[in-house]
Amino acid sequence: MTCAELLDRYTDFRDGLITAPRELRRFERHLASCPACRRYDAAVRRGVRALQTVETIEPSPEFRRRLEARLAQERRALVQVPASAGIAAALFVAAALALLALEGVRRPPVARAPVLPPVSFPKPVAHAGVPFVSFQDPRASVVTGNPSPYGTALVEPASAGR
Repeated sequence: MTCAELLDRYTDFRDGLITAPRELRRFERHLASCPACRRYDAAVRRGVRALQTVETIEPSPEFRRRLEARLAQERRALVQVPASAGIAAALFVAAALALLALEGVRRPPVARAPVLPPVSFPKPVAHAGVPFVSFQDPRASVVTGNPSPYGTALVEPASAGR
């Protein structure tokens, strides 16, 4: 059992709601081996015993009147919160619109890259009897006088010079 597991299920353990012997042993073993959880268990048990020994507390006759006055004050404060929240939201929207307008006015110029001259793409060259296609070096003129240098391939027939 981990400390997080113990803390998550501690109330059920302390109140006796966990009755399975295996689970009870897991709790007891963890408490025996973990000083932090042992301190937590001792503190909670002391607090519960202290609360159980206290007699019933009777509020003073003025308590009800003060409670009602405090609740009324809190209700008035809640009514005022939405108004200030509305003002804050309106200011936020105004600031966002101002930033958008400022961004539209102060747009930096976009730098244009120079256009590069066209470069011929290496032409695929298929060799018969070889299971792959290789690309020729565009500087070596294998296909001389080709009117369409892009996208053509030199294919050697199987009977050519082998």
